[in-house]
Amino acid sequence: MTKIGKSWIAGMLLALPAVAALCAVGASAAEVCRYTGSTDYDGRVAVTTDVTESDGITRIDVAGDFEATTMLWFRIHYLLEEVSTWRGGELQSVSMNSRYLLGDHVVRQSWDDFRRGGDGLQAYRVQGKTLADFRLKHPGFARHWDPATFGQPWLRDYPSAPPERRADLDLTRAPAGLRSPLALAFYWIRWLPRGEQTVPVFLPGFKQERLVELPIAGVPSSGGIVWRAPLRYPTFDATPVSSATARISADRHLLQLAVEVHGSRGSGRGLIAEDGCTGNPVVPASRQP
Repeated sequence: MTKIGKSWIAGMLLALPAVAALCAVGASAAEVCRYTGSTDYDGRVAVTTDVTESDGITRIDVAGDFEATTMLWFRIHYLLEEVSTWRGGELQSVSMNSRYLLGDHVVRQSWDDFRRGGDGLQAYRVQGKTLADFRLKHPGFARHWDPATFGQPWLRDYPSAPPERRADLDLTRAPAGLRSPLALAFYWIRWLPRGEQTVPVFLPGFKQERLVELPIAGVPSSGGIVWRAPLRYPTFDATPVSSATARISADRHLLQLAVEVHGSRGSGRGLIAEDGCTGNPVVPASRQP
């Protein structure tokens, strides 16, 4: 039933799914928010978002920790971090650190970096399944292998890995308004203009179906707004429809995020809620006076 864990990751990625220190200098605004929640299969979720703005660049760091128990009583553990940069609301880069463990056993770990190039995003990857293989292929990055290092800054060491150029993971066309999944789920969803809309979402690291058109509709509720989005993807069943729901307060805080996924290997539900934020909210440039 480890497929359930993979479906949850896909669901979080398509959902609207600070651990890592930021190095921005002279940031004009900064905000850290924390979220916790639970899922089926005795799952526990913890997410930290760290957003800064400096010199017209917004940097959004979302780090999540997910654990659950499979039907075979194995404990699965996913660690996922997305670091994205934006200028004028347009995606400039997105980097992903994904780790998948079964108990204490490392199943897979990868570090992906996508940079603007031409009309799209060019991909680079560092990955490994064993420490010996990782040291051989990426000696300049080996100190990041230990899962205990998750959440520590890694992008500054990335060029020395060295990373592998992965043209098969490129996004050849980046449409206007493109969003990365976790930045959309935990930041941009707070600032969407009201009304029905379709948001293009890039799924970093996916080899197929990596660009998704996500329909989102908002309904006013208790002074804020509730956004709902159907999650249609080959991983999920056509019926019942998988979905994500985000509840935003009147002062633009993400109060709750609920995800429901249905796939060929089973179904699952989860709910996370804000535990609090510190610092000043980073307002998108389009909304600044």
